[in-house]
Amino acid sequence: MLKKILSIILLRKKTISTLLVMILLLGSISYATFPQEEMPEIDLKMVALVIQYEGMPSDDIEKLISEPLERDLLTLKDIDEIVSISKDNIASFLIAFKLTSKNENLAKLVRNTVSDASDKLPEEMEILEVKEYNSSMFSRIYIGLHGDVPYEILQKSANAYKDLLEQINNVTEVNIVGEREEIVKVTLNPSLLKKYQINISDIFQSFKLYNNIIPAGVLSDENADFSIKIPGLYQNYREIEQLPIAAKNNFTLLLNDVAEIKRTYDKKESMVVVNGKPALSMEVSRKGGTNIIETYAAVKKVLSENEGKFHPLVSTVIVDDESIEIKQRIESSENTVITAVILVMIIVIAALGIRSGMLVGLSIPTTYLFSILILDYLGITYNLMTVFGLILAVGLLVDGPIVITEFAKSEQERGTRRGESYLNASHNMFWPIVASSLTTIVAFLPLVFWPDVLGQWLRVIPFTVIVVLSTSLIVTLVFIPAIGSIIEKKTTKISGDSTRKDNYFFRTYESVLNKSIKSPITVLIFTCLTFAAVILFYNKYNNGIIFFPNDKATTARIEVMARGNFSPDETADYISEVIQIIDNNPYIENYVANTTNRNRIWLFDDSPTDIIGRMWIDLVDDNERPDSDILLQEIQTQLDTLNGFEARISGNTYSSAIVGPKDIEIEVSSSNKRLLNQVAEIVSQKLGSLEGVKDIDIKYPMSGVEWVYDVDREQTSKYNVPIQSVGAIINLATTGTKIGTIRPFDSNKELEIKLFLPEDSQSLDSIQNLTINTEEGPIAVSKFVNKKPSNKIFSIGRKNASRILIIDANTKEGHKTTDNIEKINLWLEKENIPLEAQIKLIGEAEDSEASLTFIISAFSLALLLMFIVLISLFNNFYHTFIILFSIALSTTGIFVGLLAMNMSFSGVMTGLGIVACTGIVVNNNIILIDSYRKIRKNEKNKSIAIIQSARSRIRPIFLTTITTVCGLLPSALQISVDIFDRTISYKSEETYFVQPLAWAIVWGLSFATIATLFVTPSLLALPDRLKNIF
Repeated sequence: MLKKILSIILLRKKTISTLLVMILLLGSISYATFPQEEMPEIDLKMVALVIQYEGMPSDDIEKLISEPLERDLLTLKDIDEIVSISKDNIASFLIAFKLTSKNENLAKLVRNTVSDASDKLPEEMEILEVKEYNSSMFSRIYIGLHGDVPYEILQKSANAYKDLLEQINNVTEVNIVGEREEIVKVTLNPSLLKKYQINISDIFQSFKLYNNIIPAGVLSDENADFSIKIPGLYQNYREIEQLPIAAKNNFTLLLNDVAEIKRTYDKKESMVVVNGKPALSMEVSRKGGTNIIETYAAVKKVLSENEGKFHPLVSTVIVDDESIEIKQRIESSENTVITAVILVMIIVIAALGIRSGMLVGLSIPTTYLFSILILDYLGITYNLMTVFGLILAVGLLVDGPIVITEFAKSEQERGTRRGESYLNASHNMFWPIVASSLTTIVAFLPLVFWPDVLGQWLRVIPFTVIVVLSTSLIVTLVFIPAIGSIIEKKTTKISGDSTRKDNYFFRTYESVLNKSIKSPITVLIFTCLTFAAVILFYNKYNNGIIFFPNDKATTARIEVMARGNFSPDETADYISEVIQIIDNNPYIENYVANTTNRNRIWLFDDSPTDIIGRMWIDLVDDNERPDSDILLQEIQTQLDTLNGFEARISGNTYSSAIVGPKDIEIEVSSSNKRLLNQVAEIVSQKLGSLEGVKDIDIKYPMSGVEWVYDVDREQTSKYNVPIQSVGAIINLATTGTKIGTIRPFDSNKELEIKLFLPEDSQSLDSIQNLTINTEEGPIAVSKFVNKKPSNKIFSIGRKNASRILIIDANTKEGHKTTDNIEKINLWLEKENIPLEAQIKLIGEAEDSEASLTFIISAFSLALLLMFIVLISLFNNFYHTFIILFSIALSTTGIFVGLLAMNMSFSGVMTGLGIVACTGIVVNNNIILIDSYRKIRKNEKNKSIAIIQSARSRIRPIFLTTITTVCGLLPSALQISVDIFDRTISYKSEETYFVQPLAWAIVWGLSFATIATLFVTPSLLALPDRLKNIF
């Protein structure tokens, strides 16, 4: 029945050919339009909540908003964790729900919860933001806008670019960093105010009286209606100069009589420098699900078309250009696939002939384009994880086509016609190939259910592999036989020379195999001892476990840290010292540096709490500079010479983006604030005592000194002075006092009107000497307030209703992070930590443990599923056991490779390599045992049946191994061959991620092939040998 169905399919050669062309055409179209991005877009199930309460310090914000709201939010269904930051005037929350939550509007749920808790919260508070986040919101395009021009020109240019960029369909918003608000600045003259006895409240009152909308109605007559307009709003700062503020002895005192008025920009709170020039930077956010390459192209088009348009000296530069790196990785993966196809074709041509080689070579792009067509239909984007899945599949998809073409080749060598030979190949190998594909698919299937946020990204790899394997199965059983029967020669004769060579090779193999199957117990004992010895040796001399392979950086960032009350100018001076070092480095292409506003709202990142500035750096191409690790270490050595502050450089790598910037992260939580600090210090001291640990940092809440002015309410009541007037007077010497707004004709937004004292009067002493006009005359502010210094906490971090502190550190060169983690865990078990405090390893340690636990359980489930598939195929427990035993032997080869290469075990990439290797090994063993079972039906002598089956399968097994190994060797050796540019690069940045995966398959498959050709036949002979003994 099966053969009849296959015969009907293969007879429709024109139909199959048409379908092949359609797949190639549609697949190429899908590939050309495939949305490309760095990482898969996932729904993080996170909601950001920002609440403002003006005038409240951080500790009051914690007590009045954060604490009560956390208690209510923690009662929500599917809540995972809540992290909050309490700052002056602001409470920020990041609310994470379980990824399995079915609620489609989490932002609405959070908003409703806040509304329901309103009776517990201050009435004056205001919700600034309730936004649900997905991963694409964290992907931004960074643009530096620089030039030797006045700030006003830079800002106008930035706003012009902002308007143009926000018209791009893929762009959601553009944020200008370093932007200063345009204001109308009114600088008061204290001596004139005193002379004319003008109070600040007089100016407030006057502005309210003379800056109003005045409705005047409509005048009607018998012919028409006429609206009457009385202009009452100021529309030009010049008009404010004529603001009447008092009448003195038949003389009207105007605002410009006691103040200087000008349209300008507010105080400079941050500094931005691009490539050594004053600048602003723009952060472009894109829509989710959009093609990042297209978005970058559209942004670059806007920038290039308008270069010099707004001012000839203003230039733009994109820093940390993800599109370039994504293109490089995509091109690298394409070159890997192309190189693999060429190597596979060369090997198969050498073994089976030109037509067979071309047939196998055709199967790879056909399978890939077929897979891309399906992935595109399913809404999967072309991203880093998809690329890894495609590269991983290189070693899996050539197996079936080789088996089919080799079987057909063997049939033709025996005189079978080409059409019949491929029909026989498809029929005889149908169930072995289906079973081997299914076992590989079920090996990857549990990984599709990888939990947590990280798993949402990583599960794309096994999903891609499953799609490729599924399409490869169709290509192998349908397209390869149909096309092969068209392009192959009619007959293929075996030459005498070839026969003699084959006989010599087979005689040698048969001689060794004979000895093996005559001593199966010896082979089994030797195999088990080898396996045990390798495992024991690896446990003692391994190079540790890492979560993700450490790749190389093409960009970097510098964080500048210092504790204290620094003015914007002091902070800018520190950043300038760092800029001087970077400016003198010939290997830096571009950089953007800016001071960090301590009052920024968004704090849910991995930045140090005492950060005062950042710098983003683009390195020149890797072929024009030293290794990035060496270069960054040299820069760090220079940064260490700076005094008064700390500057730390780190490479922007994919591994750091996935697992975090530090090797070790420890979270301490407690409701007891004093105990929290004490335990954090104990943990920090323990880390400092470990030989292999460096860069220890406790992320204490940023603190400093503030001056508190307590209002004496008795005195204010005595002189009938409103408290607001006291605050307004003090503001004159600090950030300015807002009295209103105007909307000029040439601006699309309102400008604040702010009152200031002259700059030489903006000091603590000046505040004390300010006067307030009372009914009894001017009285000094010091009469109404008591000044005192106080310790100031700028931000307070909390997690799940407890205060937290994070202690992080890095591992020194020559040491293993896993060893440090193990020492920390042993110390935590022995140390008598108070019950009120909880200590938890987070970051890479937590992710690694969780992922390794999942991988082990997934592998166990995969073995169970493979067992079910194999027992269904063979209906024989022993033969199933032999195949599962071969899987264990393949891991032996992988551990030998890790020891020989002195490589760390990557929980993700080496783990995936083990699963991939398992699929190939199972396939080889299935075909060998299936061949044995068929021969055994007609051959009574078991040893002869074993030798004949092994001899018949040695060529496809060797071909599978050699083609897979050769196809992956360039990736393993970190050699990237660009066929189109005719260049060869070694150890380029994009090769580091794939290397552990490639070596795992190369070593595992090489070792397992020997086991398949000798151990598997020996195990087939073992039952009879045991019967003879017992």
